[in-house]
Amino acid sequence: MRTSFRQTVIVSTAIIGLSGFAAIAAPPTAGDPTIVRASAANSDQSRSAGRGMEGKIEQRINDLHARLQISPAQQSQWDNVTRVMRDNAREMDATFQQRLQALPNMTAAENLQSYAKVAAEHAQDMQKLAPAFQALYDTMSDNQKRTADRVFRADAAQRGDQAHRG
Repeated sequence: MRTSFRQTVIVSTAIIGLSGFAAIAAPPTAGDPTIVRASAANSDQSRSAGRGMEGKIEQRINDLHARLQISPAQQSQWDNVTRVMRDNAREMDATFQQRLQALPNMTAAENLQSYAKVAAEHAQDMQKLAPAFQALYDTMSDNQKRTADRVFRADAAQRGDQAHRG
């Protein structure tokens, strides 16, 4: 009986933890070109998520353009990357807004399915972004490539730190 209670507590804690994580996971953070994270503490941002996400993705695009020192010769490839970034952000915003609206009435199983849909869409978005970025990366100088490598490594490390902190 003690084992059964312990298993119930563990499963319940896992479901609550996943629900909490899923509730704050949202569409492009400054560290990720395809996803914006809506802060649970900032309800204004979630209410006006479209404007906030557009602003965040535009900020990310401008930041990357400057940091990667995109040249006029690379502008065509860069425009392809930014088109995919904007499309991904718009689609993720719609998916996440649907999730937020449905979340209060979701069962635990529906919650996990909804979160899986968000995660699957994110994976698809990355699959769309990767070839567009590769085409740009192939045109970069060695110095630009080193910079891009550092920027993306640092962003990935920051996202990893945030995910592990919960």
